[in-house]
Amino acid sequence: MAKFKRIINGECHFTMIELFDDIEKATNPQNRGELVECNIDNLRFDNTKVKKEHDGTNPNASAEAKGSSSEETQEVPGSKTESK
Repeated sequence: MAKFKRIINGECHFTMIELFDDIEKATNPQNRGELVECNIDNLRFDNTKVKKEHDGTNPNASAEAKGSSSEETQEVPGSKTESK
């Protein structure tokens, strides 16, 4: 079964609330505290891409179809269709 990956790029504004043991740790932006709450506002999607994941069954598989539906197909010998 084929798997597909969706990649969504966008922007948002967020607010994170963290708890710390002391004020020195809380004032340093490099420190991470205990995450209490995270709110996301103004979520905007810029673009979305979908890619086919290779599952290892066919190493030459591609997400892009080859050929054109307008091309005429060749007759297969032994088929039961009538030729023109």
